[in-house]
Amino acid sequence: MKKLLKDVLKKIYVLKIIGKNPFKLIEGISMSSKIVKKNMIFVAIKGKRTDGHKFIIDAIQKGANTIICEKSSSFIPIHKHITYVFVLDSMEALGIISSHFYDHPTKKIKLIGITGTNGKTSVATILHQLFSKMGEKNILISTMGIKILSIKYPTTHTTPNIIEINKYLNISIQKGCKYAFMEVSSHGIHQKRIAGLLFQGGVFTNITHDHLDYHRSFDHYLSTKRFFFENLSKKAFALINSDDENSHQIIKKTLAKTYFYGIKKNSNFKIQILKENMNGNQLLIDGHQIYTYLIGKFNIYNLLASYATAILLGKNKENILKQIKYVKPIKGRFEQFLSNSGIHIIVDYAHNPDGLKSILNSLKIIKKNNEKLICVIGCGGNRDIKKRSLMGKIVYETCDISIFTSDNPREENINIIFNDMKNFKSYLNKKSILTFVKREEAIQTAIQMAKKKDIILIAGKGHETFQEIKGIRYSFNDMKIAKNLLKTYNK
Repeated sequence: MKKLLKDVLKKIYVLKIIGKNPFKLIEGISMSSKIVKKNMIFVAIKGKRTDGHKFIIDAIQKGANTIICEKSSSFIPIHKHITYVFVLDSMEALGIISSHFYDHPTKKIKLIGITGTNGKTSVATILHQLFSKMGEKNILISTMGIKILSIKYPTTHTTPNIIEINKYLNISIQKGCKYAFMEVSSHGIHQKRIAGLLFQGGVFTNITHDHLDYHRSFDHYLSTKRFFFENLSKKAFALINSDDENSHQIIKKTLAKTYFYGIKKNSNFKIQILKENMNGNQLLIDGHQIYTYLIGKFNIYNLLASYATAILLGKNKENILKQIKYVKPIKGRFEQFLSNSGIHIIVDYAHNPDGLKSILNSLKIIKKNNEKLICVIGCGGNRDIKKRSLMGKIVYETCDISIFTSDNPREENINIIFNDMKNFKSYLNKKSILTFVKREEAIQTAIQMAKKKDIILIAGKGHETFQEIKGIRYSFNDMKIAKNLLKTYNK
């Protein structure tokens, strides 16, 4: 793809240009000097860990012909034949130029953003499955990667950057996609990683204690989520979980048409749970009974949010209800396996107090009195410390056997993480908590202790295929390891 510089720079608030050449040919955009090629724009971003302005010389040496940067930086060397575009905010400019370069994809596709503490991946993935089953071509943009129709595309990071988002949206349009379902994280909103995108709708799942290592306070976290809805247009819709206590805070200043979904409160879209067990749920939606293989109350909310979104996008109710029951469980989200000896293994991404509480409460309702609930859990290193004791207490008070282990310790000492997890007071006086530095040993112990019909929840990492320790990512997959250990112990 090639564009003239003047077309890429449209609608950007420019402070100053040095070496102006509006007819310069641009063949790509990058915010990493490592992947810069000839005739690319390099956008220098001031990040949390490093300042992209330090890599301007490197980008020029690799072939960048245009630099977008912030005037306040002291790292800007002026070169002949290079165009320097000075802006107030490089990240905001990046969103706009990415949209221009890739032919404004969000003007040609219906983009739905899903935000909330928990449920983002599930709702986006359910919508991708549902619309595919209804014969509607669509793209999924999530922490699990980018999927256009049935093909997965590689991304450089867990969360795709704004250049990749525009690039793959453009590809999806060329392949005939009319809908895009995208996770929108609080980090992404705050860091302006969704700048320049036009959303047809926004879905709010919930907001609870999480990411307070990044956000200064819960109020800051809440206001960041609210900012997404404040920026939706009058033509867009906002679909809100009415059962969340902060639901009305989220939509205070939104211009979008607002709709609510929920189980408890009066809403535009309601659902009733008729029957639930380890195999699935019998539900009543809009007077229609359906059976779903998705387990747990939290998944019922996710299913309802997806149903409501499909209705708001103008899809036929009967067709939605016909296809939604065939939606498959999502990898790493209440992903379960029944061993030959009758032990239930459940792998879930729950990595904050509310997510953990939701899944454990669902399991308590489903399991019978003679069945033990064993939980293997860790907390991530170099992340929100306050949630560790909350998570430790939830597991200790809900489960029959609590096994604390490593998650992604990153640069942090695992014993400090264990101490934080155990730093709670409880009305219960149960057996001591088992701790294992090695996650595989923790899973192995849970399997050795489990008897027929017992449930083992391995929480925190879900779909992840690695474990990050001291800056190195080691291959690690909870479900694969659990299945291998079950074979080893003939269970």
